[in-house]
Amino acid sequence: MTTDSAGYPPPAPPAEPPAKNSFQRIAGVLFAPADTFRDIARRPDIMVPLIVLVVISFVVTAMIIPRMDFEAAFRDQMASQNSKMSDADLDRAAKMGSAFGKVMAWTGPIWGILIWVIIAGVLLLAHRLFGGEGTFKQAFSTVLYSWIPLTINGVVTGIVAVARGEIDPTTMQTLVKSNPAFLVDMKEQPILFAALTSLDIFTIWTIILLVIGFATLSRLSRAKSAVIIVSLWLLTVVVKLGFAAMGAARAKAT
Repeated sequence: MTTDSAGYPPPAPPAEPPAKNSFQRIAGVLFAPADTFRDIARRPDIMVPLIVLVVISFVVTAMIIPRMDFEAAFRDQMASQNSKMSDADLDRAAKMGSAFGKVMAWTGPIWGILIWVIIAGVLLLAHRLFGGEGTFKQAFSTVLYSWIPLTINGVVTGIVAVARGEIDPTTMQTLVKSNPAFLVDMKEQPILFAALTSLDIFTIWTIILLVIGFATLSRLSRAKSAVIIVSLWLLTVVVKLGFAAMGAARAKAT
């Protein structure tokens, strides 16, 4: 046993605080994100937050899908793009589009798992390239807990949908007035609409949590983590605007 100059053994290192359980972490990322992400980095967990997010997603989907008129939305879209279709062909195509839209909506929570995996992998790789640390388990756990604000947005959207009774699928992005896109018409200004939907309060909240979480697990500064994450987010916005521009050009051509 080593001793100090006075002959006494060195003090024991301070014990780590007990790990928070998953539900404490869910609340913690909203009210004390710095401390909570430090706890997540020390002992990352995946199963409980993943199950919670997927279950909530399915519940919200069950609240929204029965109140969405997919067939009318597809009929209006195809009628505006191809006025030469007969009524019978239009009805048949609208029914097929409606069925496809419902399948995609119900499988959305499963696709969400793949999206979270991809985001975790991309953000971890980007931080490692800039000299950061971290494991995939830490990154995946951080992404899941950072997604809580967007999950809250989904719950609020479901409540609004139930209150309205019937909703147009094309208005989903502005059903909750958490972004300024409701100020413009999606059909008349599709590119501006796409840009404004990106300035969503819940999306920005999630980005802030991702910055705090990845700065913690990678041991990089928050400023450097912010540059990495915001740059990648802006890249996705550019891609989104590109698709909006392509859709607008196709609509004008028809």
